[in-house]
Amino acid sequence: MKQSSGLYHVSYQVGEWLLHCLKLQFLWFYWVLRYGIFLGIFPATATIIQAFFDSFQKKGRPAALKPWFRTVVKKNFRRANQLGAMQVGLLLFLWLELRISSTFIQNSLLHFFLLLLFISALLISLYLLPVYLRYDLPLLHYFKQAVILMVISVPQTIAMILGILVTTIILTFLPILLVIGFVPFFLFPSSWFSFQAIQRSESLMKEGRS
Repeated sequence: MKQSSGLYHVSYQVGEWLLHCLKLQFLWFYWVLRYGIFLGIFPATATIIQAFFDSFQKKGRPAALKPWFRTVVKKNFRRANQLGAMQVGLLLFLWLELRISSTFIQNSLLHFFLLLLFISALLISLYLLPVYLRYDLPLLHYFKQAVILMVISVPQTIAMILGILVTTIILTFLPILLVIGFVPFFLFPSSWFSFQAIQRSESLMKEGRS
């Protein structure tokens, strides 16, 4: 009887979480389209990460998700777009440099160095919005903090990559989940492990001060 009750409780929680992800995805699409796609992607994505961060800190879900999402996405609009545009610009620049290197220069050492920079920039992207949501910093300092987290949080970074790969595999075999919430599903592992990396770095800073 207890086992049946426990199974029912787990099933209820999973169903509730899936419904929450469905709502988050709907709101994500709504605000992305409302702000004209490019201007909406970064603040809407940051808002979903904020929703996960709140749940990790046991803050509970807002009673009315729609007005909460609207408030947070508008708060995130300016700074999240600044960070997103700068990061996209950096990635495009490095990608073009890689293309030029492979097509015209054809120097293996330079190409390897540019590839390493491009991969590092991709990894920094995983931490950029979480760092913005956690701290109140000058614009360029968010990149500095994201780099620091990437360097000192290798296990969490690897776990994020694996989490995204596992999510991709699950969604490939269960495409129905794409309808329910592929955006929250992809953001959940990166949110969780970036949150763990942030907490770990804060603990190390406290130990260093004591």
